Amino acid sequence: MLNKLSEQIRECLEHAERCARSAAAQPDGSALKQDFLNLEKHWQSLARSLQSGEQLTDFTNEPRRFLAQSMQLSKPLTDFKNGSSRKSSTPITPFLRGQAFDPETVEAMGKALVSACEALGLSNRNDAMTNLVAEKIIELGQRGIKNPIALHFAAMKEFKSDPQ
Repeated sequence: MLNKLSEQIRECLEHAERCARSAAAQPDGSALKQDFLNLEKHWQSLARSLQSGEQLTDFTNEPRRFLAQSMQLSKPLTDFKNGSSRKSSTPITPFLRGQAFDPETVEAMGKALVSACEALGLSNRNDAMTNLVAEKIIELGQRGIKNPIALHFAAMKEFKSDPQ
C-alpha cells in the first residue's frame, strides 16, 4: 500500500510540474495562466495530504511493529524469575502469587512483561524493577486489560514518558 501511495504522491508532483510549465508558457495576466497556477497548487496540496496520510500510517503502525518484533513466539522468551529460556510466553507466572487469570490474559501479560522489560533495558534477573513492572502489568490485567499491546503501553506509561 505504501508503494502505491508513494506512486500517487509522485504522480501528483508530476502533474504539478506540468501545470507549472504550462503556466509559464502562457502570457502574464491571462486567465489560463492563473488556472494552471491554481491547478499546480492543488496538485501540490494533494501530494502533501497523501504524504501526511502515509506518515500517519507509519506512525500508528510503529507500536504494532515494535511489539510484533519483541513478542515473536518463535524465539524463546525469558523467565525473568530464574533466567531460563522457554518457548511459552508465561514469564509472568512466577509473579502471580496464586492469583487466577484465564490463559489468554496470562499469555498477554507475559508478552507485555517481556516487551516492557526489553524496552526498559532490564536484564534477566530477579530485581526490584522487574518485580515492579510485573506487578504493574498484573494490576492492569486485573483491571481487565487483556491486549498485550495495551498492557505494554499502559505499563510503560508508568515507568517512562516514551513507551518505545
